[in-house]
Amino acid sequence: MKKSRILTLLLTAALLTQLIACQNNSDNPPPTNLTDVDQSDSLSADTGDGFALPDINWDGREFRVLGYDCVRSNFNTFEIYAESENGDVVNDAIYRRNATIEDKYNVKITEIINPDSNSADWNICNSSVIRKTAISGDDLYDLAFNTVCSIGTLARENLLYDLNTVDYIDFDASWWNKQANKNVSMMGKQYFASNDFSLRDKDRVNIGLYNREMVDSYNLGNPIELVREGKWTLDVLTEWALQVSNDLNGNGEVDDTDQFGICCSSFDGFQAFLTGCNCQVMTKDSSDMPIITLNTEHMTNSIDKVLEFAARKDVTLFCEDWVGKVDYDYWSTASKNFKSGHSLFVTTNSRALAGYSAECTVDYGIIPYPKYDENQENYYSLGERHCMLFCIPISCNDPDFTGFMLEALAHEATDTSLKAYYEISCKTKYTYDEDSAEMLDLIYSGIIYDIARIYSINGISDIIYNIAMKRSNTVVSDYASNESKAKADIDKLIEDLSE
Repeated sequence: MKKSRILTLLLTAALLTQLIACQNNSDNPPPTNLTDVDQSDSLSADTGDGFALPDINWDGREFRVLGYDCVRSNFNTFEIYAESENGDVVNDAIYRRNATIEDKYNVKITEIINPDSNSADWNICNSSVIRKTAISGDDLYDLAFNTVCSIGTLARENLLYDLNTVDYIDFDASWWNKQANKNVSMMGKQYFASNDFSLRDKDRVNIGLYNREMVDSYNLGNPIELVREGKWTLDVLTEWALQVSNDLNGNGEVDDTDQFGICCSSFDGFQAFLTGCNCQVMTKDSSDMPIITLNTEHMTNSIDKVLEFAARKDVTLFCEDWVGKVDYDYWSTASKNFKSGHSLFVTTNSRALAGYSAECTVDYGIIPYPKYDENQENYYSLGERHCMLFCIPISCNDPDFTGFMLEALAHEATDTSLKAYYEISCKTKYTYDEDSAEMLDLIYSGIIYDIARIYSINGISDIIYNIAMKRSNTVVSDYASNESKAKADIDKLIEDLSE
């Protein structure tokens, strides 16, 4: 990453003298572009946490961020802008965060909502707008948010800046998500990223909820302590799920009112369990080059472990199984069952926590997905395909200004908007839950994205989803029939990103 130059004390003194002179001379207004003056770390006020941006007066310049707001799907960017304080904790924190940045650096933060938000396919989100402006060269956005499942295509088309070449961004700082950013880099390039400013990546990450009352009534143990001890594993969850599953109405049939060990909000929950086992369809080697890891022994063994509970319909409920079988939206089958106290564990995302807090009839807690076994070092969580990361379109004429603003917003967000988001998310039955806050922090620090899906690798992106549908471990044969297509597309990916 590009670092600001460190000047000698003599040069610093001379530069400060020049700046003072400029302030006293109306014919020399403050700089509005990074190229207008040579900035240095010596002009920065280090806050003690490594944050040391120079105090640039941007002369009222707009920071233009492309956002998204799809009412029909409730997929929206909410972390960018707040018009005023309205009593909502997160909204008000965003407003105060922006006001602090705007006052300190004399900038104006502006959100430009994609006008096609409610008509276009939400899977592609802002891709069409970013592509159109990049190709035309129209400098309309300094930053843009886009979904995980479509943002990689823009990188393959060379329409995004490599953030490693942008000044002021410090990926080593605590307000940047190191695990997630390392996960989505490719060939030493960082085309999109996450930090404390962005919330849509956290809002759509896969998390687990567990029924505390059921855990106690069955004397299962303390799952939070197991997490802390590194002993929250698939074997433990499987044992518990099999133990609590019950045909409540005694009709000998599986129906939506039975008691399940696990309820999954979709078949994507199957992949989330595999991600918890540190299994990925595709990853990178030590040189940050793409490699396929779908066909590994660890993946095969992990699928077998997950199928021990996922293949049993009396133990695991998948929402898609209830299409046409219930008199309500089948997507809510998992949440309805858990909220009524009829399941031990449910897969969901942070965005749904407010609904669980308001509607659950039982006490619940937040928990990460279990590890493969106790030898696994960390807990990992799958970032949904509709998570959003941010990027800088190639049509932006001053990416260093964007880097400046990203650093300023992320640092300020840590104790404002991110803290407020935690406060709301960690309320179970309206009360702040310290254990759940600890678990969310652990979950967010271990976010993994499916880079095969990010970069739309032909042939392998949907294999895990299809295995979940079949409830049968066909990964070896599925990969064999798609291997040539996948390898050819990875070669093309390398070619695309090398241009």
